[in-house]
Amino acid sequence: MPTHLQAMAKNTQDCLFPSPRLPVSGEPLESFGGWKAALALSMVGAGATALFIFAPWSAVLVGVAAVLTVTRWPYGALLVLIGASAMPGFFVQIFRSHKAELFGDPGWNARPEHFAVAIVSVAFGLWLLSHKREMRLEKLDYWLVAYVVINYASSAFGSPEPSATLRWALMNNLAILPYFLIRLLIRDWETLGRAFRILLSVGIAESAYGILCYASRLVFGTVAGLDIGAYGGNLTVPYGSLYEPNLFGAYTACCAVLFLALYLCEGQHRFGYLVCVLVALLATVLSVSRGALFALLVALGWVFWKARRLKKAPRNKLSTFILAFGLILVMAATVTGSGLQERFGDLYQQGLGDETTVGRLVMIQAALQEVPKHLLLGSGTASTGLTFDVGGATGQVGWVGNVTVRILHDTGLLGLTVLAGFLISLWWRIRRGLRGWNSHVPMLIALSAGALLYGISFQFTDGTILAFCWVLLGLLASAAILMKAPGANGVTRGET
Repeated sequence: MPTHLQAMAKNTQDCLFPSPRLPVSGEPLESFGGWKAALALSMVGAGATALFIFAPWSAVLVGVAAVLTVTRWPYGALLVLIGASAMPGFFVQIFRSHKAELFGDPGWNARPEHFAVAIVSVAFGLWLLSHKREMRLEKLDYWLVAYVVINYASSAFGSPEPSATLRWALMNNLAILPYFLIRLLIRDWETLGRAFRILLSVGIAESAYGILCYASRLVFGTVAGLDIGAYGGNLTVPYGSLYEPNLFGAYTACCAVLFLALYLCEGQHRFGYLVCVLVALLATVLSVSRGALFALLVALGWVFWKARRLKKAPRNKLSTFILAFGLILVMAATVTGSGLQERFGDLYQQGLGDETTVGRLVMIQAALQEVPKHLLLGSGTASTGLTFDVGGATGQVGWVGNVTVRILHDTGLLGLTVLAGFLISLWWRIRRGLRGWNSHVPMLIALSAGALLYGISFQFTDGTILAFCWVLLGLLASAAILMKAPGANGVTRGET
């Protein structure tokens, strides 16, 4: 068919059967809905003015995020959500609880991810009103909705201090909201692909920032982004803009497996992917987080296994990676000196008698002892510190590091069951999506490996109260659901 006839046919089809879509990047402000965009910016401006009283940097951050969200829709919103999720180390203290000294209740520390969720939620609501669209969630998303509801119910009816646990339930809800916003914003492969690239960019930037913080300490003696005396010893390790070194290790390890999956499964930009893998691996090793390093080894094995099954990882790729990985380990061991030896030497010599391990086990035992009292509904979100203070014995106050035990303690069997239902539903969709091969499978493998790594590392240091893991799960759920959509770029079955 001649080109002009093809164009005429396409225009006719678009007129008769217009397909609903999200606004694309770069559309003018009016496409968002002029007065609604102005209203959103005005509301955020008022909030930023109020925040200026607490911390000037937060007002600037909120203003930039708001403008970016509205003017670069939806990619600006995705950038705000993903970028803010990597900065929980910064916060504005809204108020301080009277229980702060006794139980470690911080009151309310508003973090960048909380501001980002508020801004994107307002913008998304106004966009829905102006475009009259109906947005639907998938069945697996309702498992997570039930989990959020159970957090509120347990905090209201099972908690010894409802006012505190309801506040923590709200903060937990704000951490989970990026999952739902990402699920609603991503409706096609183009949007998902750009969001995935944003995640990769933020991940490698965080890895580089942590390494620079460590190098700056060695050269200039600075302490920004570093934990001095980490892990109950004399270690100085980076945490970057994350909350603490274990979570920094998990985040950078996740970044490493994302890039590794692309390096093994894609034929383009292989050298760039390899460099990013090595940078993220170096950041992970510098964190000397035992849980993150163990999870990294498992996730690396899973990625290699999936890549070999897909016949997309030639031997020279594997050999190059293994050689480079060995060099990174040698470099990191040289730089950190006795850090790695101290962390793993204590574990080898003392076993469960290691100081940090004892602290974790004491908190787990305390939480498990309280579980039978509220077996069905739990004792409320982050409620361990309200009834058990171990600060004198372990230096820790009121926090269970193991995610499974914490959720069982906080939300009971109901919360643990619905969260397990969400993960099983997600795994079933991932498994179905990986049965064949198309251009999107490397992304699905990468995101799945990242989720596996978080699932293992959070058994040592729970990070589900922060947004970065829910951002990854939102992207993973979107990829798994799009894989089953009609016309998912020609799935073939002969390459597994």
